[in-house]
Amino acid sequence: SWGDKVVEWLNVELNAGPWASRILDPGYNINPLVFLVSACCTALILCGVKESKLVTDFFTWTKVLLVCFMAIGGFFLLVPANLSPFIPPEFGATGVMRGATTSFFGYLGFDGICCVAGEAKNPSMNLPRSIMITLVLV
Repeated sequence: SWGDKVVEWLNVELNAGPWASRILDPGYNINPLVFLVSACCTALILCGVKESKLVTDFFTWTKVLLVCFMAIGGFFLLVPANLSPFIPPEFGATGVMRGATTSFFGYLGFDGICCVAGEAKNPSMNLPRSIMITLVLV
């Protein structure tokens, strides 16, 4: 889980020491970071719709700015020699379009599965089955 990744990051990258593992990963499938995030989300929801909207807007604009930053940074780091050939001759334009179409519809399929998962009759059984069927078809 992401909580385990945070503990690993603290130990490996920041050399936080054994205290991070003892506090943030006590065992028994207990994750204090998940509790903290859940408590913060619950408190935010209890504050009201306007406050929740402000936080949602903040994170949305942060994501949009990060995407813009990555796109602009990509242009600065562009190596024109890598663009030749622009379309690989062994695949051609049809191969590029076939790959893009498969990726696009594969993503839409997984997105659709996630959106309707809450409305499934038996999601613990039907959701894995539908994902496997999608993988086989795509």
